[in-house]
Amino acid sequence: MSAVHLQGAPDASGDAPIIREYPPLPGALEAISAAAMRGSLRAFFKSVMKPPAPVQLQRGILHMLSVLMPPALGVKVEKIRVGQMSAERLTPKGLAQPKHAMLYLHGGAFCAGSPRSHRSITSRLAKFAQCEVLAIHYRRVPEHPFPAQIEDAVAGYKHLLQKGYRPEHIAVGGDSAGGTLTLLVTKALELEGIEGPRCLVMMSPAFDAKLDSQSVKRNKQLDPMINIEWGHQGFAWYRPRHDHPLAFPKRQNLSTLPPTLVQVGEHEVLYDDSVWLAHACKRFDRELELEIYLKRWHVFQIHAGLMPSATLALQRQAEFMKKQWAKA
Repeated sequence: MSAVHLQGAPDASGDAPIIREYPPLPGALEAISAAAMRGSLRAFFKSVMKPPAPVQLQRGILHMLSVLMPPALGVKVEKIRVGQMSAERLTPKGLAQPKHAMLYLHGGAFCAGSPRSHRSITSRLAKFAQCEVLAIHYRRVPEHPFPAQIEDAVAGYKHLLQKGYRPEHIAVGGDSAGGTLTLLVTKALELEGIEGPRCLVMMSPAFDAKLDSQSVKRNKQLDPMINIEWGHQGFAWYRPRHDHPLAFPKRQNLSTLPPTLVQVGEHEVLYDDSVWLAHACKRFDRELELEIYLKRWHVFQIHAGLMPSATLALQRQAEFMKKQWAKA
């Protein structure tokens, strides 16, 4: 899958971010698996993951479908506690104490998902990057509204520091709502005067609670995974306080954001949020790489092990983290 390098539209400063587009991989396996995943998502996920389905049913559906995605071989999974949270510690077998670590924040509209549901992603990141991945089971909405999720993400980061990992050897990453938290946890650490991670990795982050961007309108039918109604419900349950400094991702000062990789699917409703971040980081002269996967959808990386392009996307994330750690 070779990249097409693009210059994005110029921002207010006249500069443009560098954006890479990746077409689907050639071959029957990619085509067949992509068609199967797209059809399954439409039939069993998008059709039911929306109001009025109760939150417990939503959590069950996400768990049931995601655990069908195969984890990577050669990775040790340990169930641990981080304060009051349950979590998973994933490490490559034979590597008892890696030098580097990643804090992973799962997606699920703030209300669903868990470390187990995203193991197809986290196990491969641990294997490809040869690092520890700490996947925390942060408190979810509606039972625990904002800022509980950010507080738990900070607790997960502090846990890695307490284990002896240096900030320059840590990455933070997440998908969808977890991508949102990935951005906000760096600002939360700043507020506490704690040195942040070396780099960030985001998949399909959500930054606009209104969900009224052009990509929402353009891709509402194309995206086989995300119902706008589900997104509105998740943000309504999230309930950020307007007087809180971390309430609005798009109002954050990005001048201290560490090097960041963002991956997004061409056909997803949240496409514009990733493009916004690329241009915003350019205005602040921050290092950000935006990868657009053509004809792919929201967090398609969860199909790694079944869909070759999903596996390759995770390999690129691992290479990005290793490149940044090597600079420390």
